[in-house]
Amino acid sequence: MTKTAVVTAQQRWEYLYTVRRSELALQDELNELGQQGWELVSFEYYKDAKGVMGWIAFLKRPSAGGKPSPAGATETAGHEGGPGAGEHPVTEGDVFDVKQETSSRNRDQPQ
Repeated sequence: MTKTAVVTAQQRWEYLYTVRRSELALQDELNELGQQGWELVSFEYYKDAKGVMGWIAFLKRPSAGGKPSPAGATETAGHEGGPGAGEHPVTEGDVFDVKQETSSRNRDQPQ
């Protein structure tokens, strides 16, 4: 008896971070990024190297494939590439057949 396992491709993500000085500015930026398909993962109120308090938010969205986007965004960086709002990467057809090989120990045993 042969068993076949179906393995689907793992979801790939692209990541982005944004830094804002006020809660209102962060909220506006997150709403805009949410419309572009970005999902908020985490945020933190922190003190930067100059001692200035600010908000940093980390976001992710499904990757459309190809080259990953830059490691992060700054306060003035644009947001480009990847799927638009409501779009998801195509993973159809990314199915692999996994065949189990029997070891010599298992071959001697009746099935």
